[in-house]
Amino acid sequence: MTAYGYARVSTADQNPDHQIDALMRAGVEREHIYLDTASGAKASRPRLDELLAGLGEGDMLKITRLDRLSRSVQHLINLGADLRARGVGLHVIEQGIDTATMEGRAMFGMLAVLAELQRELIVSNTNDGLAAARARGRVGGRRPKLSQRQLDQAQRMYDSGEHTVEEIADTFNVSRPTMYRHLAAHHDGRDCVLVVYRNAKAKADASNRRMGETGQGGDVQLEADRKWWPIAPARRPRVKAIVYVADGTVVRVRSVDPDPSKWREDDRGYADVPVSRKPLDDLQIAEQLPTLGIRNGDQRPHVRGKLREYMVL
Repeated sequence: MTAYGYARVSTADQNPDHQIDALMRAGVEREHIYLDTASGAKASRPRLDELLAGLGEGDMLKITRLDRLSRSVQHLINLGADLRARGVGLHVIEQGIDTATMEGRAMFGMLAVLAELQRELIVSNTNDGLAAARARGRVGGRRPKLSQRQLDQAQRMYDSGEHTVEEIADTFNVSRPTMYRHLAAHHDGRDCVLVVYRNAKAKADASNRRMGETGQGGDVQLEADRKWWPIAPARRPRVKAIVYVADGTVVRVRSVDPDPSKWREDDRGYADVPVSRKPLDDLQIAEQLPTLGIRNGDQRPHVRGKLREYMVL
């Protein structure tokens, strides 16, 4: 019988010495130890494949822990069955498993199930945390190439009709595909809505939350909802509504009066938008904006770095 050892680390920065030392103490010669550098779920493990192909009846495969060997519970079950069929033993040093015994085989199966349960719990908790973060306007991923102010400037340059997308992209030192992803066209004559993403302030009265992010309803919220938006004059006749999203949920939709005489500007050229005094209910949204596809209470996760965007109707 020959004892073979297998060790694995996830990255090149990790040190496998403790695994190798444990295998040698368990009677494995150094030249019979195979080492892979691969993540736990990665399919390709060339050294393990090489080792498994060379094992024969009567040999013993030794590892420090089960998670060093398998990619998943199913992989572990299949591997254990294959080793038994070929007459190869499996010894898991730190977990006291030896498939040469009935007790070891039973423990092997139990630990495999527990290992998968732990992995599923980790994945579930991670997903729950990400969902909660997205609902609060925080998402992972790389930092956006353009700030919201740059996005607003780029959109206004485009809406003016005086600049090409290539010129705008060169101005902000990004590629044309990147700029195209952020720009919403109006030159084709299609109507649109402005979607605004906000983080709602915590309030003692939860029923007040749907009325506004200011914590106050009526005229106070109306004032906050209508001022000041970087909507270029050329686009204003096409903006039919503003959709307000707070903590990942659509809380209000207000219709917009496109009459240019009702729009006002500040010294930056930003607009005081003539929006409806009362938010639209779902029936009004369906009647006035039939292609919008958004209703009050819909979930709309915030995209990192984007506080506003246009949606073409």
